[in-house]
Amino acid sequence: MILQELNLYYKKLLDNPDIIISKPGFSKENISFKININQDGSLFDIHNPMEDLRKIQNNKAIPVKINVPKFDGKRASGIKPYFLWDKTDYIIGIKKDKYENIVETPEHHKRFLSLIDDIKRETKRSHPAIDAVYRFCSSKDNIDMLKTSVYWDDFLNSFVVFNIPEMNIITIFDIDEINGIWEEYYSSLSDGDESVTGICLVKGEKLPLARLHPTIKKGVGGKNDIPLISFNFSAAESYNKSKNENASISVKAASAIAGSLNYMLENNDHNIAIADTRTVFWAEENDEFSALFGGLLDGGRHDGDNLHLKAALQKIRSGKLPQEMQDDSRFFVLGLSPNAARISVRYWLNDSIDRFSKNLLKHFNNLRIAKQSEDKDADIPSVWQLIIETAVQHKTENIPPNITGPFMRAILSDTQYPLNVLSLLIGRTRADQGYQKLNYYRASFIKAILNRNYKKELTMALDHQRNTIPYLLGRLFSVLEKAQEESSGGNLNATIKDRYFSSASTKPQTVFPRLLTLHQNHIKKLKSDRPGRAVNFEKLIGEIIDNLPPVLPASLKLEDQGEFAIGYYHQRQDFFKKKETE
Repeated sequence: MILQELNLYYKKLLDNPDIIISKPGFSKENISFKININQDGSLFDIHNPMEDLRKIQNNKAIPVKINVPKFDGKRASGIKPYFLWDKTDYIIGIKKDKYENIVETPEHHKRFLSLIDDIKRETKRSHPAIDAVYRFCSSKDNIDMLKTSVYWDDFLNSFVVFNIPEMNIITIFDIDEINGIWEEYYSSLSDGDESVTGICLVKGEKLPLARLHPTIKKGVGGKNDIPLISFNFSAAESYNKSKNENASISVKAASAIAGSLNYMLENNDHNIAIADTRTVFWAEENDEFSALFGGLLDGGRHDGDNLHLKAALQKIRSGKLPQEMQDDSRFFVLGLSPNAARISVRYWLNDSIDRFSKNLLKHFNNLRIAKQSEDKDADIPSVWQLIIETAVQHKTENIPPNITGPFMRAILSDTQYPLNVLSLLIGRTRADQGYQKLNYYRASFIKAILNRNYKKELTMALDHQRNTIPYLLGRLFSVLEKAQEESSGGNLNATIKDRYFSSASTKPQTVFPRLLTLHQNHIKKLKSDRPGRAVNFEKLIGEIIDNLPPVLPASLKLEDQGEFAIGYYHQRQDFFKKKETE
């Protein structure tokens, strides 16, 4: 199902005149330099033998993307040249080694020229630009002139393309005839070989099968380009088939699958990255929803400049779905993570846009809770803002593995949130100090889990009618802390929260008698300074205690510890709300 849908999406991209996407046998690669030559193979300008194509971003030179011919699979080892473009060890037979020494690579250079001969012989076709590149690369004088360039050091080991200015083109790959020669050669690579022909599992036709699949760009998050499908050890192979013949996917389908994924990974409107998972998504028909989807899950990442997304978020906050989210056409979501040999599929979901939209709305409603800061806190927390609350020191690299995928699946399919997340959040609440102990995002996440997984039906703000023991104990703890703060005049380095929050939420029977004893000292001091305020605290504490049993529980379960945290958070925010009102 995944491969078929990616193949269909590739066809949709090719049929769209407004989208530029690489055809099978081509790929957008990082190119740093261009060599301008004449049709006779000489340099176009001996004073400027090479053109630097790189763009400066953050004081760093970044290569540009150019669509070039490319074989499927990655060039991990061995000698495998590309057609009319490559690194300098292939084009001129010179490179820098890992110690920055300049070394010659004659065999690489020989194979680069040999590939041009093979393609001309196989297709029985050529072009003046192809002959010009061949002559240029065969001339030692041209290579000596390249060495005079100020870019020589940067040029070595870089990817390079050619151009013939008198043909009024930007690179030789703007010549349709050259691309046609390559396409003919690329299509012939597996044709006529019965040993690699079979029924394609994607297209359902008898076609030449891909022995190696095209690689997916580093946008997934790995260090190298890796394929979606590969067989890299004999135990995974069967029936005397080698490599990807075991997957029975045609060359054309493999190229289409890689083309779709690479397009979405390069397009920010079709992917979001959260911790160890990169999520790509696309629509069968409704491209407007596809453009909204990433922003909705990523906390409105374009909220400042995307008026369309801004309007949609405004409607969602009021509990309504925008028109573009009320659609029966299908939508596809694929979660990917990098691995050593191939990409891992974390999750795969496909459903109607209407169903996905309603599930998103349920998730957003579960999260709704009183803010700590109206200006700084997001109305709809992003997936990252929630997941980071499980990480030690609030660092992305410390997010526990294999959480993002199950969490995204739960959001979009309206199933239970991952069962281990509540334990992680409670653990961080016990360990962290200050603001991070129970901030808006952590409280929002805990509330959502309690409502969805445990049917707690917690409200957005303080609920005076809720008389469950954990909720009341959380409120009581918040009141005791507030009384302590006000009795000290705000001159505390730490409150009872920093010392007792963890034990009060797990063993209330042991801790609360001691807290109430300490409270008497705080009230006594407050009475001397602000007697009216002291009466208010005693009255509020009395109302809460009246609804508690005479004997407090010896311990609280995990979900009750979560409810304790929400009771504390609700009461705490209610204090600030009243202060603002006054």
